[in-house]
Amino acid sequence: MTASRFIQYNATILKRPENIVLPGMATFTYFGPLFKPGIVPIDRTGTIRTPIRTAVVFPIPELRPFKKTFEEICNERARDLLSRAKALDTRIYVFWSGGIDSTLVLISLLKEASTQEKKRITVLLTDESIAENPRFYADHIAGKLDRASTMMYPYLFGEDCITVSGEQNDQVFGSGAVGRLMRRFGEEIIHRPYERDVLFTFFNEIAKDAGITNLYLDLFDKLMSASPVPIRSYLAYVWWINFSLKWQNTFMRILTCVPERNASAVTWEYVNTRYFSFYGTDDFQLWSMHNLDKRIKDTWNSYKWPCKDIIYAYTKDADYRDGKTKRGSLRNVVRQQIYFDFIDESMRFYKHLEPSVYYEPDNDFILSHQRAS
Repeated sequence: MTASRFIQYNATILKRPENIVLPGMATFTYFGPLFKPGIVPIDRTGTIRTPIRTAVVFPIPELRPFKKTFEEICNERARDLLSRAKALDTRIYVFWSGGIDSTLVLISLLKEASTQEKKRITVLLTDESIAENPRFYADHIAGKLDRASTMMYPYLFGEDCITVSGEQNDQVFGSGAVGRLMRRFGEEIIHRPYERDVLFTFFNEIAKDAGITNLYLDLFDKLMSASPVPIRSYLAYVWWINFSLKWQNTFMRILTCVPERNASAVTWEYVNTRYFSFYGTDDFQLWSMHNLDKRIKDTWNSYKWPCKDIIYAYTKDADYRDGKTKRGSLRNVVRQQIYFDFIDESMRFYKHLEPSVYYEPDNDFILSHQRAS
């Protein structure tokens, strides 16, 4: 196979013996620990060159005036998805973890759905989903909506149905790194102007290598300059890294779990008509770029407060509004699946490829002493 460009790949390939020795690859493996294990960056700004040949299929929308509220966007998105299901005369399978993102997805659909449209909805959940949000399950799901195990989700891909996840809301709002910064330096730091010395301490406590930490900080400096909105605070800093580098990966990653028998059916036409990340639209991205002040207030518990306010208006669950915090749920399900290593820009799936097909030697992760040698 000749060299190709890829729209998704799994982080597990980076440390394989045939890859870790390639220039820049060992340094590149630090991205996951610095932000979130399993995440692979694909730069939508074209600023950072990674050791994997990638293609951007979700460019950042051009910044333009935008006045919609977050709730208006959620309601419009729900109406669109319900209309699509009606037009296709098919079911909607909704991932629900009990967390903020997926609970808001389900509430948005329920607010807009007619009695007949609610009969099309199947909630994909686990015992952990119920434990994370037991009151919502008891009041709004049990005995009211069809349910199925989340573990069946790979077998839905390529089939005659619509799947809807709560992916990409972390990219809209910020990053789990927000909480890590607050725990490390105090909650008050998040809205302060960012300083390189503090960021060096933050990242180097993980990297434990000044050369690697400074390489990443230099790359992130370039990335900040590529933002269409001013990046001044620590909150804006980690949001922009998440928004620009991780958007595509979070959309594509669960598709890698499609069974081999269904992979050929997962085409671009399928993705555009039946596979949806609820928050993966231009409107949500424009809201994100225009509302940097609506991510978090002064405490970690207030992260994603616009989402929690919408949820509270529907459920009247003050405990969930005031106390619920971000919790990574999807990875516990995904890690139990068998997955493909790569998806190329033509939506072809691969279990294994030789490095010559995907390795990019002209990358920004080669340390200076390695270039000299």
